[in-house]
Amino acid sequence: TDAEGMFLLPGLINTHTHLPMTMLRGFADDLPLHEWLTGHIFPAEARLVTPENVRIATRLAFIEMIKSGTTCFNDMYFFEDIIAEEAKNAGIRGVMGESMIDFATASFQTVDEGLARCEALIRKWQGDSIIHPSVCVHAPYTCSQATLQQSKQLADRYGTLLQIHVAETRQEVEDITARTGMPPAEYLHSIGLLDRNVIAAHCVWLNPKEIELLARTGTSIGHCPKSNLKLASGVADTYLKAGITVALGTDGTASNNTLDLVEEMRFAALLAKVVHYNPEAVKAQTALRMATINGAKALGLDTITGSIEIGKRADLILIHADASNMLPVYDEYSAIVYAMNSKNVRSSMVNGDWIMRNRIVCHVDKENTLEAIKQLSGQIRKM
Repeated sequence: TDAEGMFLLPGLINTHTHLPMTMLRGFADDLPLHEWLTGHIFPAEARLVTPENVRIATRLAFIEMIKSGTTCFNDMYFFEDIIAEEAKNAGIRGVMGESMIDFATASFQTVDEGLARCEALIRKWQGDSIIHPSVCVHAPYTCSQATLQQSKQLADRYGTLLQIHVAETRQEVEDITARTGMPPAEYLHSIGLLDRNVIAAHCVWLNPKEIELLARTGTSIGHCPKSNLKLASGVADTYLKAGITVALGTDGTASNNTLDLVEEMRFAALLAKVVHYNPEAVKAQTALRMATINGAKALGLDTITGSIEIGKRADLILIHADASNMLPVYDEYSAIVYAMNSKNVRSSMVNGDWIMRNRIVCHVDKENTLEAIKQLSGQIRKM
């Protein structure tokens, strides 16, 4: 492949998202998290989350992610067996698990049924070259101690990742503290849920003791700066000085509203500078590591992806370095983090196979997908 005038990079890794929520992009904006979630998103999902709608919305998500340089994602939602099938067809590397929660959902009615779906997903896909099944448990405010611990036990039994939302809002911290006598991360540690195979999404409101607990247990963080800003949840620190592996996630498009990890990388660098009043808080090279090798470490995939090394899988992207918005390039990291946009990503490869060539996504039918999502959104408007 002639890559003259290009940067060759490891593919970007999105460590926290809810892919089928592309069907709800812009559905309920400008609301605080708990009102947004309980008053709008949960009721909408009860009506809209069907196997076919999940399939359509997931294909749209893959088009957007691939075109913005993502080659690996970590998803938490419902009907994850369908998401795994679509990821395999699209050729994109994926970590995914059914979202365990203590009320009936579109894909399961009871916790036991949900755990069975999780286990079936793991048994079907474990050992696949690009599909990496996991276990997901929604949050300590939507799950009982029993659900949390059963989910962790399932992840440990199969040696998979466990994903969970933690300390996303002040209200969550207040509610969990009132119920358990401890803030969320401390409570999770007390019941055995902080560990090296755990990635905690958001972590906006950790206190110093909780930061130390995450660092000591090897728990990783999926940092979602844009979603946290849009929902006014707060600005999370990067926790890098504590020795925690911090990676990047977009969250779902109902709360971001994009799956563009290029933007997330830039926001992560800029916000850290403002939080610490220090332009060196997160340098460009650090932000790029958060979007690549840190993501691989957080997902337990750093032996196969996240960097360009002999022996690793070829999960690669080509970036148009000679584009007008990139030139002149005095420092490559600066150009990538502060100047690049998603349209500069020209081609993408996963596991040695092209999934996008010259901005054309190879294995997802874009026209049919866009038409299907337009029809779906028309139905949603009439509800």
